[in-house]
Amino acid sequence: MDIGKIINNGKFYDGYEDEPEIILSLSEKPEINIHIWEGYFADIFCKPVFNGKPWTGFTRDYQELKGMYDDDGTAVIDNIPEYLADILQYKDRKFTFDETKDVFELTIALLLYASLNHCSVKTQLI
Repeated sequence: MDIGKIINNGKFYDGYEDEPEIILSLSEKPEINIHIWEGYFADIFCKPVFNGKPWTGFTRDYQELKGMYDDDGTAVIDNIPEYLADILQYKDRKFTFDETKDVFELTIALLLYASLNHCSVKTQLI
């Protein structure tokens, strides 16, 4: 797996300084991280999939103000398969911003790398 795009990647936060930032990083390998303008995550998760099942992963966190969206702004994801299954529900979604597709793919790449290497993911909303 080519991990070059998930090492210290700030491309999708550059230019959005002073606006909410999401940082996803591996707890065990902090150099594996992506910095994202929160608007891209909102573009993915603001219109949740309704399939009669409870929300999981980032959808739950976003919609129910849990995980990094709670008062503390940080959380650790140990159940990587749950978050992967959740985000993959949005693979056919048409996003508002062109860059959201890249953020979507980077997030999946980081989660896959974490899963394959038995790492947890630290999430921060600052």
